[in-house]
Amino acid sequence: MCAMIWNWAALMPHPPIILPQVGRGRERDAAQTLDGAEALLARIAARPGGGRPDFLLIFSPHQPYAPGVLLLNSAQVLEGDLQHFGAPEPRLKLVTALEILAALATHLGAFGLPMGATDSPDLGPDHGSQVPLNILSRIMPELPPVILANPCGLSPAKALDLGRALAAFKAPGQAGGALLASGDLSHRLSPGAPSGFHPEGAVFDRELVAALKAGTGAELIARWTPDRLVDAGVCGYRPALALMGLAGEPVEVLSYEGPFGVGYAHALWQPKAS
Repeated sequence: MCAMIWNWAALMPHPPIILPQVGRGRERDAAQTLDGAEALLARIAARPGGGRPDFLLIFSPHQPYAPGVLLLNSAQVLEGDLQHFGAPEPRLKLVTALEILAALATHLGAFGLPMGATDSPDLGPDHGSQVPLNILSRIMPELPPVILANPCGLSPAKALDLGRALAAFKAPGQAGGALLASGDLSHRLSPGAPSGFHPEGAVFDRELVAALKAGTGAELIARWTPDRLVDAGVCGYRPALALMGLAGEPVEVLSYEGPFGVGYAHALWQPKAS
């Protein structure tokens, strides 16, 4: 079932500094992350059709947010750049796959997933989408239609359920999709980290990477209470859980490191051929 609909699903970090036009040399301090991105691109490009899906579902913590729901963005055209990070070029212009978005909302509603809607065409505040898409554009100069959503209003258990519901989704016209789960990990890995240092940060990253490799999202949820998550300073937890729910099996981790006090991981799930 998954192999017919989902071409691939990836976890990608989103620090603007890893883009040369922003980092201006500092991106080399995240060498393992850059290598992970190249490995991810190579694996996707090797898939049938160069890995380009008919639509790309993007879970970004920096899309508009609403508590208690998966917030879906229904803006028909989305546009923006990283100008406030010093990089006005390139400017992304995306088109929303509206028919598939409508079908997806109906499907997720039948699974009891709480949802909300927004119409937010400005990509400027959302480096969570822009950074991975700038990287993917190296192998997909023409990016596919997208569906942008923020799952961070969901509980961790609901985020995992979201992924499981995606596994049963049948897109209109037998369209094939890919999931981009955008998210950095702990922001508290070292003194001077964006959210300050806390020892739980490194523990969380280690356990999330292990959960990806083992395909055990439910066990991760059981260990990480809301208070522990606050201590760890997490960002991409719910997008990663949705990916694990969709995969339902181990996910290949291509890179992990924690430069700049923040954890970055690249991971890829490729469904087995049916």
